[in-house]
Amino acid sequence: MVRWPHERPPSVPGPRARADVGGPRDDGGRAPWRRAPRGDGAAGPRRTPEEGTMAEVVLFHHVQGLTEGVRTIAETLRGAGNVVHTPDLFEGRTFATLDEGMAHVQELGFGTVLERGRAVADGYDPAVVYAGISLGVLPAQMLAQTRAGAKGAVLWEACVPVSEFGEAWPEAVPVQVHGMDGDPSFAGEGDLDAARELVDSTPDAELFVYPGDRHLFTDPSLPSYEPGAAALVTERVIRFLDGIR
Repeated sequence: MVRWPHERPPSVPGPRARADVGGPRDDGGRAPWRRAPRGDGAAGPRRTPEEGTMAEVVLFHHVQGLTEGVRTIAETLRGAGNVVHTPDLFEGRTFATLDEGMAHVQELGFGTVLERGRAVADGYDPAVVYAGISLGVLPAQMLAQTRAGAKGAVLWEACVPVSEFGEAWPEAVPVQVHGMDGDPSFAGEGDLDAARELVDSTPDAELFVYPGDRHLFTDPSLPSYEPGAAALVTERVIRFLDGIR
């Protein structure tokens, strides 16, 4: 979990979501833990920008900044017919290691990261999908839970308890969570537990857990990149966005 040792994010009341459980459980590249009422998960026809039904996504970067890898992820989603924004919460700075990035975040303060995310969101139509990678999950999850009109959320490699930002996950906001089962940050610091609680209490939620112990395994510009798992994440995210109208 991306932890805030000196401060906690402000809790913001959010709308209540009804609880719904059921559906198969699978783990990892072996399969997902799912709560997914959108059908059988089979990919339908790929939408194109000309069809006018693409999703609009605000993708928040991870703790190492707006890396070339994050930009590549955004370009891949754009290539699937979506509009993707990549706000830079670090004002142009990137970091070579997780520790360097986290030191910068602690200097800024987690509250500043969240407020920058909120300010960015004010510049976009509210009917967007909020997505985040690791640290970026904090503003993405906050906005998905608290900003009226959100169309969905995709949480890469992190998840915080729903109670951080409200009483329950918003009923009308579908959500996907992705992470590795041996990642010390995701599996060892409470994120996986928070994600399981989320899917157990939310009608339209999916949790995909992949075998491995890498954090930031989806960023192709980092040594932690795991191409097989990352490709599966991308496939599932594109399928999720295909279901957003």
